[in-house]
Amino acid sequence: MTRELLNTVFKRLVLVLIFILMACAEQKPQRSEQGLIGAYYGNADLTRIKQAETLPDLNRVWDEAAGSGHGSSWSGKYQGFIIAPVSADITFRLETNRQAALSINGCELKAGGEGAAAECTLTMKKDFKYDIDVTYLHTQKGMGYLGVLWSWPGQQPAPVPGDHLLFTEAQADKWNYTIEPDPATIDASQFKTVAAEHVMVFDEPGRFGGWPANNGIWIWGDEIVVGFVSGYYLASDLHHSIDKDKPQQALLARSPDGGETWRIEDPDNYVGDHGEPLRLTAEIQFTHPDFAMRCSNNQFYYSYDRCRTWSGPFLFPDFGREKLTARTDYLVTGDRSCLVFLSTEEETVQAQLQDWAFCAETIDGGENWQFLSWMAEPDVKRAVMPSTVRIASGHLITALRRRYDKPFPNKPPKPQNWIDVYESTDNGRSWSFLSKVADTDRGKRNGNPPCLVKLADGRLAVTYAFRSIPYGIRAKISDDDGKTWSEEIHLRDDARTWDIGYTRSVQRGDGKMVTVYYYTTDDHPEQHIAATIWQIPSN
Repeated sequence: MTRELLNTVFKRLVLVLIFILMACAEQKPQRSEQGLIGAYYGNADLTRIKQAETLPDLNRVWDEAAGSGHGSSWSGKYQGFIIAPVSADITFRLETNRQAALSINGCELKAGGEGAAAECTLTMKKDFKYDIDVTYLHTQKGMGYLGVLWSWPGQQPAPVPGDHLLFTEAQADKWNYTIEPDPATIDASQFKTVAAEHVMVFDEPGRFGGWPANNGIWIWGDEIVVGFVSGYYLASDLHHSIDKDKPQQALLARSPDGGETWRIEDPDNYVGDHGEPLRLTAEIQFTHPDFAMRCSNNQFYYSYDRCRTWSGPFLFPDFGREKLTARTDYLVTGDRSCLVFLSTEEETVQAQLQDWAFCAETIDGGENWQFLSWMAEPDVKRAVMPSTVRIASGHLITALRRRYDKPFPNKPPKPQNWIDVYESTDNGRSWSFLSKVADTDRGKRNGNPPCLVKLADGRLAVTYAFRSIPYGIRAKISDDDGKTWSEEIHLRDDARTWDIGYTRSVQRGDGKMVTVYYYTTDDHPEQHIAATIWQIPSN
């Protein structure tokens, strides 16, 4: 074969390969997202990688007191592309009071110390993309800032805006980060829905309402009481939009008409009122018709008048653990006996939060509590916030919030968040896995806890929030005691951000479900407490 013929064959093979690559690109276009992608590290020298995260823009302030979520000593590394705003010689200025480095298409800048800055100039073409890498070392307590400014002839220095930064799906994969789908591409007609009415429970200007699942729900006929936390609203895309530096209150919302209308109550001697722990002077009568119990970490309170007044706080034993992280979940088993479903921190759990749920019991009116069992198998996966029902004598079903941060060498762990169901056939002495109910996000927002309800017809219902696009409140039904679950029911999908959920649900006498949760919408951007009254699908 002559050299000319070989060259011709080679060129044709190259053309075929190009066409194949173009066809593949057309079949699966690369998605991109605004900002830069990377991870933060637990140490200030880019060691002990913690979690993938985005850098929305290049004008950032981190303040430990304001809840950056990273602690007092940490570091971050981010990458992506910067889009040139004009065709010109563009000067970049890096500013920081810590240690930072910036690389843009070969332009290398480093700065460190209070008021430190560095500059370089690049010749750029409008709308062209250029590689960018940013490193930031937060080396001590207090506020830290990172600023990148740009300027060109006729343009004064200004912060680089987020809409001129992007990262690709391939870069996101490198950092174990999932790009959310474009809401415009979601076909809502495919979702299963039911007849539902949304009711406002708590919505106060300047305030944040949150986390009913931590606080509990109780029902007596048409009277429903639900607990929640109220604080000051402080908008955040990365963390809960509550100002952690200002006071928070544990409040109750009461409905006399099955969730149609609500009033807010702040009972004396309730959670957060800072009363000293007491010792029980009389046995608790768990079967009192108006009994309610509230658990909070290592303390509990009880009421005999439908949550209007409370006794407590009383201490749980430590069960041989350093810290309890309990929320409210219990089952009355007799006049003097009760099962509580608590949690503690466990170092073997490979998750951002290391809770592990367990069951304890009292048989002497609350004076003594005994550990009975762990509610999930010993594992590296987080198991917390149980929601438990009794389906027969001694037969319990619980839904658990799960999380696992799968480790990768030299990459951030990949979080997985979901709900599992377990059963006990010996009244809480042991537990076995039944089924997975649902994922609660795409691995970015710590998921959401479940609320399990035994329906009047014997079926089970689970409600929860989904903290990925489309953000909203969802439910599933089981007609075989939790072994399998129905198609997901979308109660609503109009949430503004991921900071939602923590449902508590009860069934009314007319068969409808009342699901209470915290929420945010475009019309009501401050997190508020809402209730959805919905029709349960028939068998």
